[in-house]
Amino acid sequence: MSGQIHFVRHAETLFNVNRQLQGWCDSPLTERGERQAAALGERMRDVPLAAAFVSDLTRTRTTMAAALAGHPHLDPTPLKELREWHFGSWEGQPNADLWTPVFAEHGRQYAPGPADWPALTAHGFDGVIDSINRLDPIGRAETGADVNARVTAALEIVIAAAECATQQDAGDVLVVTHGSVLGNLLRSIVPEYRLGASIPNCGVVSVTLQGGEWAAAGVDLSCGQVH
Repeated sequence: MSGQIHFVRHAETLFNVNRQLQGWCDSPLTERGERQAAALGERMRDVPLAAAFVSDLTRTRTTMAAALAGHPHLDPTPLKELREWHFGSWEGQPNADLWTPVFAEHGRQYAPGPADWPALTAHGFDGVIDSINRLDPIGRAETGADVNARVTAALEIVIAAAECATQQDAGDVLVVTHGSVLGNLLRSIVPEYRLGASIPNCGVVSVTLQGGEWAAAGVDLSCGQVH
């Protein structure tokens, strides 16, 4: 008996297009983002779902609503623990304002678009998150320990639901969250799994329960490639 958890990054937003840091603040989906979310709904329509969990921010809730178009009786559970990293004073600011000094602190140069995220996060995310906290002039950005604590709490809830659904052969679990924290979630549930690059908006990463252990099952970027 096996079950799956489908992890999804939210659809494209105005801040994504403008290359602004969102963190815990929000911006509306773009027209392309709305098409991505609709495509995600079609992608999930024939997937049996037993439960759904979503970050409590607006962009993820909007994406989840579209994702569940074919599952009108499934009520998603909002979890604050699934929120994006909190970027402190850089919330809403241009990406480069934050990532240029963070990359420099790790001996690398930030380049928008082709930034070397796999190398920067090769040893995990804690060093990157702690750099953001250390460089934040107002000291409000999260630490690696902060993020790990809430990711652990979120995964306990999601995995318990997935294991219960698997035992009852009730279906899969859907999780809609954010790009950076998605990396934490995947690294926690499947430690050996490495993303070659960041997951695009509405990209889907599925993990499967096999013999009592979770394993990476595949990446579906089709919804994120909708134009």
